[in-house]
Amino acid sequence: MNPGSKGWTAVTQVTASKVLSQMRASGFVDLHDNVVRFLRALALEVGSAVASGKPPPGLPMTIRGVTWYSMAVSNDPVFFNYSIYPGDLQIRVCDLIWVTTIE
Repeated sequence: MNPGSKGWTAVTQVTASKVLSQMRASGFVDLHDNVVRFLRALALEVGSAVASGKPPPGLPMTIRGVTWYSMAVSNDPVFFNYSIYPGDLQIRVCDLIWVTTIE
């Protein structure tokens, strides 16, 4: 999300990026911006957890040797999974689920 950063960053993979784009294109700009801010803050929180040896936020699950953490965005209808890459100072968001209702 911020390729010029020297600290921890959140990177969205193709599927998650498409969902974020759909939010913005559907007129949910504030939701899009909230999710992006949440992911940036999460990357910093994960970096602190890794540095201090504490567990990162989220519910861990290991699939094919990779540990993914499931979380919800506070106060928004968005859920996602992320993995941690300490060598790259990154979290990578692969799945982003946006729950909407049709009225």
